[in-house]
Amino acid sequence: MKKKLILIPLFCLCLIFTTSCGKNQAESNDAGNVTLPSQSEDAHDSKDTPETKDNTGDKAAKQTDLKGLDETVSTDVDNTISAMKAEYEKIISDIDTYEKYLENTDKVEAFYKQIYEDTKQLCMRMREYSLNYAETIMASDKSNDDKYKDFEKLYDCIYDDAGDDIYDEIYDGILDDLYDDFYDGILDDAYDNGVPYDEWSDARSDEYDWWSDARSDVYDEWSDFRSDVYDFWSDMRSELWDDDVERAKEKIEDFQEDIEKLKSKDSQSNVQASNEEKDDNATSENAENQDVNADEELVDGMSPEFKEAMDSYEAFYDEYCDVMKKYAENPTDMEILTSYTDMLTKAAEMSEKFEAWEDNKMNDAELKYYLDVNNRVRV
Repeated sequence: MKKKLILIPLFCLCLIFTTSCGKNQAESNDAGNVTLPSQSEDAHDSKDTPETKDNTGDKAAKQTDLKGLDETVSTDVDNTISAMKAEYEKIISDIDTYEKYLENTDKVEAFYKQIYEDTKQLCMRMREYSLNYAETIMASDKSNDDKYKDFEKLYDCIYDDAGDDIYDEIYDGILDDLYDDFYDGILDDAYDNGVPYDEWSDARSDEYDWWSDARSDVYDEWSDFRSDVYDFWSDMRSELWDDDVERAKEKIEDFQEDIEKLKSKDSQSNVQASNEEKDDNATSENAENQDVNADEELVDGMSPEFKEAMDSYEAFYDEYCDVMKKYAENPTDMEILTSYTDMLTKAAEMSEKFEAWEDNKMNDAELKYYLDVNNRVRV
């Protein structure tokens, strides 16, 4: 657009001394028609994160007897699931209408994330309990045959009982209930009540994504923990069957290393996620500050550079039309040469002003001013 604004009048000036008045005026009319440039067109706050707590802490408590270990595992699973259910009951009690749902989408999303996080930590503790089982069994003075049989308790307590509870109560329980309450409940009913479609569609799409992601992640954690525990249980029984105690001890060490690697990887992921959230917040804050600063610098809603360029453009064309009028009245007037020289200088100044306005995009106020200026140009 900048080139068209500048080159068109200069071209017409050059024709002043080689064409007739009528033709010059026709060129002048063409010069006024300036082409219009084309216009170019969810992390939640940690304070809103629901907290579910258990009595075991982040690390599985060690026991020195199998019966006590059975009770510890059972208590841990029961407490973790009970805490999730209590939070579930609270959230569906607090959010029981479509309007409340829209007001608390951050809490809904946070709860899905918390379900996954609590499940992940619970599954990690199941691995640690399995390690505790193996160490307790191997530390006894029983025969290898009896130790082999004792490993059935690890399978029954952790792989079977705890694994079934996690699947039934979380994956196939709480998450299914949330689907029925929100996606297939409040949001589905809202559509029949005539709420705005775009608003409803976005809310329902977000809800499904949160639910689907949480359910998929929970299943992966559950499946991975069961696979790891089963492999460990199978390896230990195999070594005891062969009476290879040293190899059995190596399997324990390997499993312990695997657990530490998983915990380290999880810790690094949490740090990375925290840093990304901080970066996102900083980027958002900078963008807001830039918008505020930009608004403060506007002149009648327009950037100063744009307004100055358009004012220069209008003044140039006013003088250009005056020169054309004088030439039409008296083509032999030598003062026109002086005016011609002055206009070349002003054309260069106008070019500099348009270069200062580097952005080809126009906001609503700038577009309106652009059209007004072109309507005022006397050609």
